[in-house]
Amino acid sequence: MAVEFDDVVITRTFNCPKRALFDAWSQPSIMSKWLFARREDFCESTVTSSFTVGGKYSIIMHMPSSDVRLFGEYTNITRYSQIAFTWSSPVISNSRVNLAFQELSANRTQFTLTHALFPSEDIRAQHGEGWLACLDNLENRVLSDKPVAVR
Repeated sequence: MAVEFDDVVITRTFNCPKRALFDAWSQPSIMSKWLFARREDFCESTVTSSFTVGGKYSIIMHMPSSDVRLFGEYTNITRYSQIAFTWSSPVISNSRVNLAFQELSANRTQFTLTHALFPSEDIRAQHGEGWLACLDNLENRVLSDKPVAVR
């Protein structure tokens, strides 16, 4: 019997329209500005994506010590409401990520990220911290009134 570990579930309210938040997850040119698991100004990612159900994506996080490659396939896309995809990396294969976007008002969106199917508690904790860093980067580099310049 396989051991099951808790999902990573993060809910955050962003001060932006739902469409802007959805676009930040669906457009590689925007994703490359924030999708890396460190809160440092000199990090960046290279993102390629075929944003359709069954389409593949690839993310190379250029970190200070090394590059980390992540990849997967989109399994569900409901425009401006939900994105679901598989997530694989050097430490995890075919885990599942679901993103939900709920409009609270014209410029406020509740966002929920659920990441499931971890092989260990340590990897689950690492991904939880990584996602929190990514969401901080998203808020500070892309969605804020004064985004941080990307070097």
